[in-house]
Amino acid sequence: MIPVLLAGRDWKTRALLRAQLIEEGVEVRAFESAAEAIEAAQKETGPAPLLIADLTESADPTAEIRQLGSWSARLPIWIIARRSGSGAPDLEGRGFEAVLFRPIDVGELVEQIKRRVKGQSGLGPGV
Repeated sequence: MIPVLLAGRDWKTRALLRAQLIEEGVEVRAFESAAEAIEAAQKETGPAPLLIADLTESADPTAEIRQLGSWSARLPIWIIARRSGSGAPDLEGRGFEAVLFRPIDVGELVEQIKRRVKGQSGLGPGV
């Protein structure tokens, strides 16, 4: 099973998702920023981790999208974003494995992540 790196400033969501993944036996580490998660990914010696970046509370989502996009060819990255409004950067054509929009059912997201890290198709219908 590949490890999961969570990145996001919303500590409540990050902590809830991390706790549920740990409960399901998934190896997971959490970070406040995409930069910290990418730094951790560079130190991985095993299979490339799945990086899940929640950008809904990002101070600079455009910069984080640009940084994550530059890593998308080397690292599987899932983005969680707002569907619209100010601060909703363009996510198309950046090579992300998945782009998910809030609101998200955390239980369903945990199941999708579990399938992905176990080598099965990670995303369910409509995602």
